[in-house]
Amino acid sequence: MKVECVVFDTSAILLMFTEGLRVIDQVIELINSPIIPMIPYPILNELIKLSRLGRPRVARASSNALNYVINNFSIANATDSPDDSVVKVSSRYGCVAVTCDMKLLRRLRQAGIRLYT
Repeated sequence: MKVECVVFDTSAILLMFTEGLRVIDQVIELINSPIIPMIPYPILNELIKLSRLGRPRVARASSNALNYVINNFSIANATDSPDDSVVKVSSRYGCVAVTCDMKLLRRLRQAGIRLYT
């Protein structure tokens, strides 16, 4: 059985903590394979920033997301903007990308990256 790497952006991660959606479980079910969940380092930084500076609901969700990500995700080395890093890491490692961001979704499609939205 093949193990798939899956790169999540901030919007997909926050859905788990703002809306209670089990995004990772849904991805595993759709892929029908075990996954290695990943986020690029700029996404981690974005979650840190949101946990400190976001509105109370977003800050709380971001803080919970940070704890979850640190314990369950691989962190990919990247130095670009959060969106650029999702595109580059997904492309570099042949990963599936997961996002709810329409602008990023278009970029990923144009780059030929497999998607779950």
